[in-house]
Amino acid sequence: MIKTRIAKTEDIEKISHVLATSWKSAYRGIVDDNYLDSLRYDHWVDFLTAALTGDIIFVMVIEENQELIGASIIGKSEKENEAHIRSLYLLPDKIGRGYGHAFYSEIEKEIIDRGFSKCLIDVLSNNKRAIGFYEAHGFADTSVEAETTLGNRSYPYKVFEKVFSR
Repeated sequence: MIKTRIAKTEDIEKISHVLATSWKSAYRGIVDDNYLDSLRYDHWVDFLTAALTGDIIFVMVIEENQELIGASIIGKSEKENEAHIRSLYLLPDKIGRGYGHAFYSEIEKEIIDRGFSKCLIDVLSNNKRAIGFYEAHGFADTSVEAETTLGNRSYPYKVFEKVFSR
């Protein structure tokens, strides 16, 4: 049985593990292998602890048979009424099975329910799979490009946005 819900503080270690596992798979061939191999499974614990105890972002999880299989971190953009999906990941063996589409639909409902009228997401420019996923869900390339540093290398990313109609 599939269930999505807002994350709780007791989920933090499991979420961090899902994120690390997902990163090591999703970014293989895109991000330097040494960086990916250095990611610890508790890499996101401190960040998630601060996020879940603050009011700046919310975290959603998806479970299958009460096992956490994915997580998404959503924050506020710099602009009012604009959400920013900071991450959306599934365990590698769950990709391509419809879980991502179902999970994103629930995330979007939560974003809209919280009063946001627009959503942004940053996607590494070489991550064609993710770009296709977000475009399939109505996100459009804003033509804004920037770089992020992971380890000791810089990687270009694009900003995508979706405006919600009410």
